[in-house]
Amino acid sequence: MKYFSGLKLLQAALLLSFFAVSVETACAGGSNASDVPPVILFIGDSHSTGSFGMQQDAVLRSVKGFRVATYAICGSSSDNWFSGDKTSCGYFFRDLDGHEQRGWEAATPLIANLIAQYQPAYTVVELGANMYGHTPEWVEKTSHEMAMTIVNSGSKCIWIGPPHARIQTDSGLAQVFDALHAGVGAYCLLFDSRNVTRYPAVGGDGIHFNSLGESGARIAENWALSAYYAFSPLLKAGKPAK
Repeated sequence: MKYFSGLKLLQAALLLSFFAVSVETACAGGSNASDVPPVILFIGDSHSTGSFGMQQDAVLRSVKGFRVATYAICGSSSDNWFSGDKTSCGYFFRDLDGHEQRGWEAATPLIANLIAQYQPAYTVVELGANMYGHTPEWVEKTSHEMAMTIVNSGSKCIWIGPPHARIQTDSGLAQVFDALHAGVGAYCLLFDSRNVTRYPAVGGDGIHFNSLGESGARIAENWALSAYYAFSPLLKAGKPAK
């Protein structure tokens, strides 16, 4: 499967026809006798604890006919969602009713438990930035394990790859993305975030957009919207609510 560039959304929309499932079909397959709307499960790393995650959570909740559960763990990669490792650098959770939890320390929720709890029709994954520096084989293996856990549950998989970062080399980020593509490309819609992000040459910590202040927050929010518009045809969604 080809991955999606934020600069080629028309091509992305055509490719998405392979995955396209109507909202009515999703509701029929993911609802119980009381016709409870299906769930979008959104998980991510430190980018999702900040402006990117807040924007992505908000835009997903604007999609009519779905409920959303969000879990973001700072420092996490695919393996942490199987081991339950504890973070001490921050987390952001928001449940189906919109109740929010934030703090510094929390165990990473197990992906299998989240899927069992929510039985999501779609699972949106924002992971990869913390895979930088690992071998391509490790990135491919751990990402593949998560992708298979998702799709074997009956959930559609959407994977948002890592953005550009100043402190990470372009070749290193390309290696991570290529390994992600090898691991999940046959099972998940894979969005290449590097095409819609560029970390400034000065300022911030070189990786987290929120460390740049308001200007960085805008970059992160635009990244979230670009990813959303690339995969929104899969959800049969129109423009998000303002």
